[in-house]
Amino acid sequence: MTHPICYELRIHTDDANKDTLIEILHEYDEHNFVEGALDCDVEFEYDYEHLTRDYYGELVRQVPVILYSEDLAHLQNLRSNLLTEAAAGRIPLKTEQLVLQPIADQNWRESWKASFKPIDIAGRFAILPPWENPSDFRQPHKIIIDPGMAFGTGQHETTKLCLELLLEAQPVPASIFDVGTGSGILAIAAAMLGSSNILGCDIDESSVHIAQVNARDNGINNARFVATPIDAIQETNFDLVFANIQLRPLTKIFGDIVGHTRPGGTIIVSGILKTEIDDFCELVKSHNAVVKKMVTLGHWSGIVCERPVAGNEKI
Repeated sequence: MTHPICYELRIHTDDANKDTLIEILHEYDEHNFVEGALDCDVEFEYDYEHLTRDYYGELVRQVPVILYSEDLAHLQNLRSNLLTEAAAGRIPLKTEQLVLQPIADQNWRESWKASFKPIDIAGRFAILPPWENPSDFRQPHKIIIDPGMAFGTGQHETTKLCLELLLEAQPVPASIFDVGTGSGILAIAAAMLGSSNILGCDIDESSVHIAQVNARDNGINNARFVATPIDAIQETNFDLVFANIQLRPLTKIFGDIVGHTRPGGTIIVSGILKTEIDDFCELVKSHNAVVKKMVTLGHWSGIVCERPVAGNEKI
């Protein structure tokens, strides 16, 4: 059988600029790409018996963002647009960092699937693409996420950090607010752990639709998703609020995040680079919240904050 020729655009950038790159790709209506995946031409033996091995650390951070298409002109135009963004100073990219070429394996759809490996989160969650068989995995909770659809597949450090910190929350928070929900993975995970009242919001309508589909496909019926900014959300007093958001946009809405958290409640934040921790701590302090814990993975930080009870808040 003859397969159509497929091309790949490999965009080589470091972790510190990867989220900016993804933001730019979304602005060009590019949503189906591989973020931190294995090279399709590299054979790799996946060990299902040792899922806790850090495949992420060994492999994912070492590879570029990749787009696949049978439309060569489309990828050529995208490469040109990215170089224009670089020339404007938005992201440091040079021509040699954008490699456009046909891929060796012309059965590229299967190669694309091979790029996504199951992710283990503390032995409690297995994050799986839809072509995996959940019964092959021993983790008590299996989250099925279609990769490439929206941010939050478990491949990125920030998502992994949020999930690990969620697992440490005891007792399980009854009410969850997921700000910038993306794929809905954090809301889905909370529902699987037993949270009963779950709301996710995102300003991207397509992300909200994807989150709804992912919740349905995972059998979750107690998570709501709305396409609206946080300042339009009337519901407050959540036990736990997620904010897997970069520092710049987070700065604008952190006051609203604190305001939607009940006194004594928890805020789990990621999307903060290790180099930005001091600035983030100042942001937390300015909104009368308290940093309780910090963890890191790669260049990124996961931070647990608390909104103090009313008597302990600063005036």
